[in-house]
Amino acid sequence: MMQGRRRLVGGLVASVVLAAGATLAVASASAASAAETSSRDGVKVRAGVNAPKDRTIAVLEYLPGKVTLEVDTPVTWTWKGTIEPHSVTFLAPAQALPPPGSDVSLFAPTPPIGPYDGQSFVNSGLLPGIDGAKPKPFTMTFAKPGKFSYYCVIHPAMIGEVDVVDSGKVDTQKQVTARADKQAKKWIKEGTDAKAELVKKAKKAKAKTNDEGTRTWAVEMGATTEHTDILAFAPTPKKIKPGDHVKFVNNSQAPHTATFVGEQEAITNPVGPQTDNPAPGPSPQTLNKVDLFNTGLLPPDAGAPPPPKAVRTYEYVVPKRGKYSYYCILHVLSGMGGDLRARS
Repeated sequence: MMQGRRRLVGGLVASVVLAAGATLAVASASAASAAETSSRDGVKVRAGVNAPKDRTIAVLEYLPGKVTLEVDTPVTWTWKGTIEPHSVTFLAPAQALPPPGSDVSLFAPTPPIGPYDGQSFVNSGLLPGIDGAKPKPFTMTFAKPGKFSYYCVIHPAMIGEVDVVDSGKVDTQKQVTARADKQAKKWIKEGTDAKAELVKKAKKAKAKTNDEGTRTWAVEMGATTEHTDILAFAPTPKKIKPGDHVKFVNNSQAPHTATFVGEQEAITNPVGPQTDNPAPGPSPQTLNKVDLFNTGLLPPDAGAPPPPKAVRTYEYVVPKRGKYSYYCILHVLSGMGGDLRARS
C-alpha cells in the first residue's frame, strides 16, 4: 500500500515538473517572440531639443547620436521638445551639404522610396516649420547592413549615425531613451553654463567713449558651445543714453539678425529677402519707433577663415529716450529678443 502511495506521489510530482517545464518553455518562447517583435518595431530618436526651462538653449544633437538596428527595422525621428528647426538628411554618394541656408530647397522634404540603401538623397525637410504646425515623425528602414550617417541642413556639426546589422546585439527603445535622456541632460547643462557666462560677460562690458561725448556699447548675439546654441542676446546695457551707439556683434557660430519693426508688420520668414538684407541700408542707422530696421543676416564666426568682425557687426544710434524692442528673425520662436532702453 505504501509503495502504491509512493508511486502515486512520484507520478504527481513528475506531472507537475513536466507541466512546469512546458509552461516555462512556452513562456521562454513567448519572451523571445516578444523581444523579436520589439526589436522589429524599431526605435524613436529625437532630433534636437530646447531646454524645457529655457527655450533659448538649443541642443544641436540627435538624441541619441547613434543607434544600432537590424536590416528592415524602422527608425523614427521626432521633434518632441524642439523649437529650433532641424532636419534628418541622408546624402547620396559624393554629395556634400552646401553652406547652411544657401539652398532653401533643402528645407522641403524628400521622402524615401522604400528601404534606404545609401545610394540616394533622403530628407525629412526642416522641422518644425515656420507655419507653427506640429511636426510629423519621420520614419525610415534600411535595406542592407552598413553605417549610415545623416545631417541637419542648417547645423553642419549636427551628425547622427544608424548602424545596421544582419543580426546580433541591437538597441531596444529602453536603451535608446536612456542614452537620449542622459545626453540631453549633459548638453542642457553645457548650454546653461554658457548662457550664464554670456550674461556675466555682458555685465562686465564697458562702453567706448566717442569723440563727441557719446558712447558705443556692444551687444553679443548669442553664443555657441560644442553641442548647443544659445539663442539669446546678451543683456543690453542699463546706462544707454540718447545719442549713444549700440553695436550688435555676432561672435556665435549661428547666423542672426537684430530687427526692429516699429509700427511695421513683424518679419517671421527666415528665408525671405527682408531677412537677408539690411534695412533701410548699411550700418550705421539711426533708430525710430515707426520704421523697420534690420541688420540683415549677420554671418556666424565660423568657416576657414571666418568672416571678418566688421562683416559680423551692425551699428544703431539710439536718438531719444524710450524702449526699442528687437528680435532675431531666425530664432524668434526660441525667444531670441531684447530691448534697448535709453534713459536721460
